[in-house]
Amino acid sequence: MKIGKIFFFISFILSIIFAILCWCVPFREIFSIDNGVYVTDNSNTNFGNFVSTKYNEKTESVDFLLFNALKIHSVNALETGKKVLLGGETIGFSYHGNGVLVVAKGDNCVGDIEAGDVIKCINNENINSVSTLSKVVNSSQGELKVKLVRDGKTMETKVKPAYDTLTKKYKLGIWARENMSGLGTLTFIDPETSRFGALGHPILEKNTKTIFEVESGNVHECTILGVKKAERGMPGELQGIFVRSKTTLGKVDKNCESGMYGTINLDHKLFSDNQLIEVGGRLSAHPGKAVIYSSIDGKNIKAYDIEIIKTNYQSSQSPKNLVFKVIDKELIDLTGGIVQGMSGSPIVQDGKLIGAVTHVFVNDATKGFGIYIDSMLGQ
Repeated sequence: MKIGKIFFFISFILSIIFAILCWCVPFREIFSIDNGVYVTDNSNTNFGNFVSTKYNEKTESVDFLLFNALKIHSVNALETGKKVLLGGETIGFSYHGNGVLVVAKGDNCVGDIEAGDVIKCINNENINSVSTLSKVVNSSQGELKVKLVRDGKTMETKVKPAYDTLTKKYKLGIWARENMSGLGTLTFIDPETSRFGALGHPILEKNTKTIFEVESGNVHECTILGVKKAERGMPGELQGIFVRSKTTLGKVDKNCESGMYGTINLDHKLFSDNQLIEVGGRLSAHPGKAVIYSSIDGKNIKAYDIEIIKTNYQSSQSPKNLVFKVIDKELIDLTGGIVQGMSGSPIVQDGKLIGAVTHVFVNDATKGFGIYIDSMLGQ
């Protein structure tokens, strides 16, 4: 009987301890952290009083220790002490897509083609422009074998073009485009490889919200003409232009979930004053004061105060890893908060680059989202 009571008492105490641990230790967030984190000397934050992190030089990994002793999780770590050139410049992008993007579908389109599809090939002939598409369709006889990409998956379908009596040509009954452009903010440049990252989110085709892959493209200097100030329910905008000339800032080769990427010309005068900064990453990020770097006038990069409200640890490359609030009066007076064109603005906390601005709250432009720099480096 006594043994039973003792056993019950021990079980009760252990249950209480387990409940306290589940309440106080963010197990879900810890186990959602995947490989590829950057480690710094302050990568030991935001996990409560019971969990600490330790960098294992021998295995090049980060161990998560319960009570500073029991290892509960481990992830592979990227190089420590990595430094990049801090961005903040407003730049323009133009690129030719890999294939032809279907923007809209007409009633006379017969076949399994949808808006958002990227046509790669017709009757075994590569399609790299709208003019090539029109030529191949008009010169073909009967049904066409179309190879396309839909929702990231390659598929084949058959389509029968219709004869347009007005133009006297065969057509697919679709509207399509072959190139894209946009402007945003440079986040960083790797001084060793000249590789850059910007925006923190993809450039999307506005009608289909499709990520159009890059075949080739350029980076351009951007001139800011003015600022459309954000209002409640109405996003603001940096109103700028760029000229597609022979002289460019660099090349674009990737448009993906975590931003725009390519190589930059470090000899260009625009980047002569960019400062080296140590990479922090998601293990360094924590609620509290931070700054963002942006060029609101298109000429001068300035630091603006923000406060990070919340940090998350999604395993995917989410453009909404953290939530912040603009507390800088000068920026609020100029723009109302975060506006279109500021995406990619570097977020610096404790002297380290931890991420980039990606989105704004529509109903409150002083609040925004950011992506961890871990997801942008190495692209």
